[in-house]
Amino acid sequence: MLKDKLHSLIYFPYEEKYRDQLELGMVSLNYKSERVIAWVMLVTQIFMILVFTFRPGSIFYSFRRLRYVIAYTVLCTGLLVLLSLHRRAKDNWRLHSRLCISFGVLLSLWIGCISYLDALGDVSIIVYCSFLPMMAAFLIVPPFILSILLIFTCILTNCLVLGTPYGQENVFSTLVNSIFICVLSIVYAYRMYHARLTGIYDKIIIDQKNRQLEAANEKLDLLSMTDTLTGLGNRRYLEESVRSPLEKYGIHMGSLAVLLLDIDFFKQYNDRYGHQQGDLCLQAVASVLSSCAEDDNFHAVRYGGEEFVLVITGLSSDVIMEKTEQIRKSVASVQIPGPIKAGTSVTVSVGVSFHESWEPGLLETAISEADRALYQAKQNGRNQTVLFSK
Repeated sequence: MLKDKLHSLIYFPYEEKYRDQLELGMVSLNYKSERVIAWVMLVTQIFMILVFTFRPGSIFYSFRRLRYVIAYTVLCTGLLVLLSLHRRAKDNWRLHSRLCISFGVLLSLWIGCISYLDALGDVSIIVYCSFLPMMAAFLIVPPFILSILLIFTCILTNCLVLGTPYGQENVFSTLVNSIFICVLSIVYAYRMYHARLTGIYDKIIIDQKNRQLEAANEKLDLLSMTDTLTGLGNRRYLEESVRSPLEKYGIHMGSLAVLLLDIDFFKQYNDRYGHQQGDLCLQAVASVLSSCAEDDNFHAVRYGGEEFVLVITGLSSDVIMEKTEQIRKSVASVQIPGPIKAGTSVTVSVGVSFHESWEPGLLETAISEADRALYQAKQNGRNQTVLFSK
């Protein structure tokens, strides 16, 4: 257990498949704040350069003052270079990590230099104590690399400060304070890094679960609108995926045609061959309709029992009648044994309703008209198509 915890602290704590997403998430999360902090630091350094420049004696008043200005200028130059490269790192974790490490090294040297110059003026390591926790909080690099940077900063600062008269007079307090701040910053770096990772990881998992849930709901919706026997749409599909869109956008779809198909003598077919064969007959007819309903303008629905509905938009009446005849002949060509006489095939009768343009509530009217035309086809001897006429 302890070994696993140590491993997760030192190495990447989550599955490798999430590494790219998590690392890019870390960059995106901190991109703006990094730029703001960099600009604030840049403005601060420029301000300090101006302060030292316009003080009595200017920057050449003493060698110590000149070294302050040089340190501020070096940090300004480094910040400008890093800011110009930072834009390219928004979607590039490796470049971002290199920039953070480069900035960490630059900041470590700057902290050591400023702390040394402060110590020459009998000032405590206040810059070190202020900037080390900031490095821990805002540098987005693996914590073990950041720990090396923090320890390097601590050692460098102590080596420089303890070589001054102030440092030699305050060895104990300087060592205790610097080591305490370093350890505190390392602990904070690990906690911040893992807190960020955990937050992004949780968001990724939640988004993943939401997508799976949406996919499952879509599948359930599809199943709830599909006739399980034939694979065609059912009454709910007709209501939600055909009628509702027509009510909203039917005026832009042009003409509307409704075909109502009924398998001839289907009751006798079930009586003669049994319900299992009846189901196969329904599936065979549905297969013919499915092949005709591949276009977005075609919707095939099992309306009930042996009745099927095709809703077609945007075609002329001549094309509709031609396609209807193709469907009727295609069903007959499947050669499903007929129920009445040997050597005959199952056929369908079709009632057609056609309207040149859409108007609200037209689908229900068209289905009713197609039903009346279907009745007429049955009366005329079946295995034929009848177009409704007023």
